[in-house]
Amino acid sequence: MRTTLSFLVAALAGLLAVLATAGALVDEATHRPELLRGVTEQVAVDPEVRAAVPGVIDDVVHDAIPEQVPGPLAQVAEDLLRPLAQRVADDPQVVQGWSDTADEARRAWLAQLEDPQGADEPGSGADVTIPFGPVAQSGITAALGDIERDLREDRFDLPGQALLETIAGADVGDWAADTLLAPLYDRAADLRDSTALRMDARIDALAGTDRATVHRWVDASAHWRWAAAASVLALVGALLLAPRGRRGLAVAVAGAVALAGGLIGGARLGPDAVHLTAPEGASPGVAAFVQQMEEAARPAFAAAVAPYPQTLTTLGWIVLAAGLLLALAELWAARRGRVRAARADGSSAVGRSHTAADVTSR
Repeated sequence: MRTTLSFLVAALAGLLAVLATAGALVDEATHRPELLRGVTEQVAVDPEVRAAVPGVIDDVVHDAIPEQVPGPLAQVAEDLLRPLAQRVADDPQVVQGWSDTADEARRAWLAQLEDPQGADEPGSGADVTIPFGPVAQSGITAALGDIERDLREDRFDLPGQALLETIAGADVGDWAADTLLAPLYDRAADLRDSTALRMDARIDALAGTDRATVHRWVDASAHWRWAAAASVLALVGALLLAPRGRRGLAVAVAGAVALAGGLIGGARLGPDAVHLTAPEGASPGVAAFVQQMEEAARPAFAAAVAPYPQTLTTLGWIVLAAGLLLALAELWAARRGRVRAARADGSSAVGRSHTAADVTSR
C-alpha cells in the first residue's frame, strides 16, 4: 500500500513540475512583454518580410492619388510611390513600431478574455487579432515627411522635371508636395484603425478551448512558483512514504512524468503551433505580407518558447536517471544485506552443530 501511494505522490510531483513549467511560459507570454516583443522584432527584420512591405504600401496608397492629376504628371506620382514604399520598408523605427503593436495586441487580448460575451464559445480562446495599421501609419507618415522635404528642396531628380516646370510655370517639387502628398497624409491617418491591415493569429495549443477557460489559465499562471514548490514537497513526500528499496523507483516515476510532459510540450510548441491569416478579401500585397510574416514568425516563436519544455525535459532526464541509480543502489544494498544475513545464519548453524556434537560426545 505504501509503495502504491508513494508512486502516486511521485507522479503528482512530476505533474506539478509540468504545470509549473507551463504556468511560467504562459505568465511570461501574457503578463510580460519581453517574449512577444522579441519574437516580433525578429520577424520585423526578416529580409523576406521587409521585401513584402512595399507591396502593402502600394496597395493602400495607390488609389489615394487624385484622379484629376494630368496624364504627364501621373508618372511623377508613381515615381513618388516607389521610394515611399521602400523608405517604409527600410525605416528602423518600423521594428519598434511592430514591437509596440504586438504589445498592444497582447493587452487587447487580455482585456478580451475578461469579456463575458461569447466567452464559452469553443475555440474562442485560441484567436488573437494583431493590427498593423498603426505601423503602416507611422511608417508612411515618416516617409512622407522625408519625401516632402526632398521635394521642396529639389532633391528629387524627376523625369522631365525641367520641361514640366517650363510648361506649367511652377515648381514641380512644391506642386507635388501640395497636390500629391496631401491625400497620402490623409490616407495614412485612416490606416491606424483600418480593418484591412490586420492579421489573425491562431494558437494550435489552445484550439477548441473557450475564452473563459483560457482566462482562468492565464490568471493561474501567475502562481506557477507555488506549483514548483509543491512539486518539490510532493517528491520529498514520495520519498518518505516509499518503503526501503522502493524510493529510487518513486523518484524515477516523478522523473518519467516530467520527462513525458517536456517531450509532449516541445512537440506541441513547435514551428506549426502558430498560424497567421489575412482578413477576408485582403489585397494581394497584404495577403503576401501576412504569408511572409507567418513563415518568419513560426521559427521565431518556436525558438522563443523552446527553453521551457527543454528545461523540463532536461530536469526529467536528470530526476529519472537519479531515481534509477538510487533504485540500483537500493537493490545492491538489499542483495548485500541478504548475503550477510545468509552468512550469519550459516555461522549460527555451524555453531549449533558443534555444540550438539560436543554434548553427544560427552
